[in-house]
Amino acid sequence: MILVTIIWGASYIFIKTALQEMTPSTFIFLRYFIASMCMLTVLAFYRPEFKRLDVIRGVILGLLLVAINFFQTVGLQTISASLSAFLTGVSVVFVLLIKLIAQKKVPKSLDLVMVSACVAGLGLVTGGSGVTWGAGVLYTLLCAFFVALHTYALSDYAAEGSTFTLTLLQMTVLAVISGFFTFVFDGDLRLPTQTATKWSLILCAVCCSTIAFGMQTYAQKYISAFKASIILTLEPIFTVFFARLTLNEVLQPQFYVGACVILGAITLMNVGQQARTE
Repeated sequence: MILVTIIWGASYIFIKTALQEMTPSTFIFLRYFIASMCMLTVLAFYRPEFKRLDVIRGVILGLLLVAINFFQTVGLQTISASLSAFLTGVSVVFVLLIKLIAQKKVPKSLDLVMVSACVAGLGLVTGGSGVTWGAGVLYTLLCAFFVALHTYALSDYAAEGSTFTLTLLQMTVLAVISGFFTFVFDGDLRLPTQTATKWSLILCAVCCSTIAFGMQTYAQKYISAFKASIILTLEPIFTVFFARLTLNEVLQPQFYVGACVILGAITLMNVGQQARTE
């Protein structure tokens, strides 16, 4: 899951670059069409069993990813990559609320402390004091809500289902629906012409989609949705770090403080979990 956060941390930079030339629906369609093709090539060497329950669950997860990608990509048109990463990281709060509603249990004090620490750390990492309530912020908060739903559902589905089947169906559903939106609303498919856009698209499709979603599905066979959401709060740290490398942004001292707070929360979670198992 930590490797997934590193890959997705870089994805914000790729998406921001690609949106300078492409519309959100065209970018999402091409990204997941390429990702689907990468997954389908595996079928030449590996023949998984497509169980009916896995297919249904894969479609559900794919529909959640449609909402995640459209809200996130549209939001990135008007807000920075760092702010988008911060707002998406708020999904950890939504996961706790979903867990509370679904399981009808009052959150443990340690869980509340970890969530509060992560949100505070996210604010420090990305300079959250600069948040203004525009359309981009609202779209990205909707994205965070669907990220929480996806993370929660994936932990249940991945524990019993096939990693390959669930990942393939998620990519395919996204490609089909985004393709529909592209041809209906954009009118035609405009392929990128700039080298930077092409590389951003390829990296998002292969690394940030095919590989990262496969890794996430496999990882959540063994960890809870809440633990996964806590680890995903590392994502903005890597986003800001990559923005520093590519855009030559200067990292303020608050970045390092926020990073330490988030890492401390993750460490506390693991120590607490280890103590309960012992």
